[in-house]
Amino acid sequence: MPVKKYYCDYCDKLFQDTPADRKRHVQGIQHHQAKARWYDSFKQQQIPPIPNRPLCFHFVNTGFCRYGDSCKYLHPVPNNNVQQPPIVTTPSPSPGSVVGVSFGNLPPSLQPPPDGVYLHLPFLDWG
Repeated sequence: MPVKKYYCDYCDKLFQDTPADRKRHVQGIQHHQAKARWYDSFKQQQIPPIPNRPLCFHFVNTGFCRYGDSCKYLHPVPNNNVQQPPIVTTPSPSPGSVVGVSFGNLPPSLQPPPDGVYLHLPFLDWG
């Protein structure tokens, strides 16, 4: 009997679906980074800069923070300046978007299929 496969939408990876493999993947750094990037793509407004905010302990020691831009602590940049929050603009709604969520922000498994992929089947009247 073939082993089931698990697909991670955040990381775009396919692997064996065993409890040990799934746990190892979900606890991995790449998964945390990909998940943080995916959730950051939905962020519409940045947290206003708080004066005298403490530095991120993990970023200072390792140069990496698993929370990325969503971390509540400051991340210093190499030239000893404090990281400035990026300017976020809210784009106008485009066709095919649902109140702030566009199809481009969905994981690959939830995106609609491209046009022309499925053949048009003729309508049959069953009545």
